[in-house]
Amino acid sequence: MIILVTGAKGMIGSQLVKGLLDHGYQVVGVDRVGEDFSEDNYSFFNLDLADEERLKQIVADYKVDRIIHLAALAHRNGNEDLTWDRYKHINVDCAKNVFNAAQDRPLLFISTVDVYGFFDGKAPVNGNTEPHPVSKYGKSKVLAEAECKKLKNYTIFRFSPVYTSSVTRDIQKRYYLKYPKIAYRVGKGTAFEILNINKAVSSMVDWCSEEPTNEIRIIKDDEMMWTPDYIAAEKAKGNAKVVFWFPRWLVNFGYITLKAFLGKTEKTDLINKAVHPLRTE
Repeated sequence: MIILVTGAKGMIGSQLVKGLLDHGYQVVGVDRVGEDFSEDNYSFFNLDLADEERLKQIVADYKVDRIIHLAALAHRNGNEDLTWDRYKHINVDCAKNVFNAAQDRPLLFISTVDVYGFFDGKAPVNGNTEPHPVSKYGKSKVLAEAECKKLKNYTIFRFSPVYTSSVTRDIQKRYYLKYPKIAYRVGKGTAFEILNINKAVSSMVDWCSEEPTNEIRIIKDDEMMWTPDYIAAEKAKGNAKVVFWFPRWLVNFGYITLKAFLGKTEKTDLINKAVHPLRTE
């Protein structure tokens, strides 16, 4: 089976390519960085997904069986333009080009739990919960999901924050005010749902042998991140020189006050994550 992976040079994409090759799949990778090459069961193309015709040609030439769409604008690192137009172009318009190239081929679209926006701390969410995104990233992913659902054969994975042994930027904001010196803890500590890259990769590799389900799944670790453990690990490495402790009642009060004045914004959303960490089924 031949699998096309977008964002093949990214943190997750590069590990996915390796995982697919290790499981005997042939892989076609595309990304906006890197040079074209082909070796053994892997062919790579430098491709901007805005070029829909070239993407369609690659899919046809290599007789691609399935597509995993990972490419997205998510992080500030290396991205100076974080306007809505930029998010929409990469995460929505380019995604539509990938969906058009897929036609009836099974496609796996990697989305995010950021689509849920503010969580009220009550009933856990699931794939059928209506999203109410706050961030540009979350809003763009919701629009892309809507386009994906028009396909005949699709699956959507909403990833929890992904981390590796060396790349933890997506989870550090849960216990760092300023990395690597100033950490914080709320109350006795907070439990967050996160996703190790190994589980992320295995879930995508497993999908390649499944029948398309036309459903949305939340992908997360079996165990949650307990912030005191992570802070202790950071201190053992010589980081987290200063750890601020905030009573939970004070954080709750501050959150209620700020939301009353500012409303549901990206800034108050960060505090919402500390007050009401997302819980999924």
